[in-house]
Amino acid sequence: MNRHEIIKLLDCFEPQKFNYTIWILANVNDTIQNEESFIHHANFSEFFSKAEFACIASAITELFGYVRIFYSETEFMQYVLGNTKTLSKEDIIVFNFTRDGFLEGKKSLIPAFCDLYGLKYVSSNAFVISLLRNKFVYTQFLSSLNIKVPFTTCSKMITNDLFNKIKDKDLIIKNIFESASIGLDETNIINVADYDTMNSEMEKFYSKMQSDNLLIQEYIHGNECEVFVIRCGGKLYSFPPISVNINNSSIITTRISDEYDYTFSPLYECFSRQICNSIQKSAEKAADLLNIKNYARFDYRVRKNGEFFLIDIAGSPYLTRHSSVEYLFTQLLGLKYSDIFLLIAAITVTNYSHEVNCKSDNGKPLEM
Repeated sequence: MNRHEIIKLLDCFEPQKFNYTIWILANVNDTIQNEESFIHHANFSEFFSKAEFACIASAITELFGYVRIFYSETEFMQYVLGNTKTLSKEDIIVFNFTRDGFLEGKKSLIPAFCDLYGLKYVSSNAFVISLLRNKFVYTQFLSSLNIKVPFTTCSKMITNDLFNKIKDKDLIIKNIFESASIGLDETNIINVADYDTMNSEMEKFYSKMQSDNLLIQEYIHGNECEVFVIRCGGKLYSFPPISVNINNSSIITTRISDEYDYTFSPLYECFSRQICNSIQKSAEKAADLLNIKNYARFDYRVRKNGEFFLIDIAGSPYLTRHSSVEYLFTQLLGLKYSDIFLLIAAITVTNYSHEVNCKSDNGKPLEM
C-alpha cells in the first residue's frame, strides 16, 4: 500500500470517524499498579512512560475528539461488566495497548474479553496474539511452510545429537515468550564447542534470565530491520523495511531498548529494492499463514549477501514516537503521526465489516 492508497483510505474514513467512541487501554508507569497488588505484574520496562502515552493519547484524541482511557485490564473489564446494559457496542473501537502479566497469554486477555462482549478491537484475536508470544512454536510452524527462519530450538530439547547441529555456530539465547530484549546483552551471543560446556552455559542463563527454558537460535550477523504489515478487507499490505541502526552493539539489548539508543533508516539504502521487496513478500506470507487480523510487525536479520531471516514478530507493536512505525509514517511516507491511529481505526472497521470474527453459536455477536 503506497502513500496515495493510504490517503485515499483515510479520506474515505474521515467523515465516519466521529460515529465511533474510542477507548484506549494502556499500562502506564506510576499510575494504578500499586492499587492492583493482586496482579503478578510484567516487567515495568514494558509499560509506557507518561510522556510516551501522552503522545499516543493526544494523537488519538486529536483525531476523534474524545476518548475514554483505562490504565489496566482489570479497570476496563470492571467498567464493561458494570455497564453492559447501556453500552452501544457497535460504535466502540478499543485501542488495546496493554501488556501486563506473564507467559504466552499475557496480551490475549482483552481480545478474548472483547470477542465475548462483541466489542471491536484493533489487534488480532486471542489465539493469534498468544501464538505470537511463543517464538519457538511460531518459528517451527513458519519454517515448515517455507518461511526462512534461523535454526531454532529450546534449551530443554538439547540432546547430544541436536547439539551437533549447532556446534561451533554463533548462537543467541533469548526468552521464549517475553519480549526478546528482556535480559539480553552481548554476552547472550555464544559459540560453544562441546555438549558439557553448552549445558554449563545454559545454567548460567537460567539464573540470569530467570527462566528454566530458553530459546536457542542461530545468530544471524548483519542488519536488523522491521516490516509493518496491515490487513484491509481481506488483503495484506506490507510497507518498506525499516533498518534499525543500533549504537555500539550488534543486537538490541535491554539497555539499548530502555534508552532508545538506536536510529532508523530505509533498508533500501543498504540493500537492493529486489531484496527489500522479497522481505516484504515474506512478511505478507507469514502474516497470512498466522491469520494476522489488522496489523503486526515482522523483524528480520539480513546478511551482507542479502540473505534474510525472520527472527521475531510483534502482534501489537509499540507505536510510540521512537518506533519504526512512526519513522515509516512521518519520515518515509510523509504522513502525520496521528495517521497511524486513523489508519488502524479505518482498517479495523473495514475488517469487521468484511468478516466478523466475534460470533455466538447462532452466528451473531453476543448480546450484552
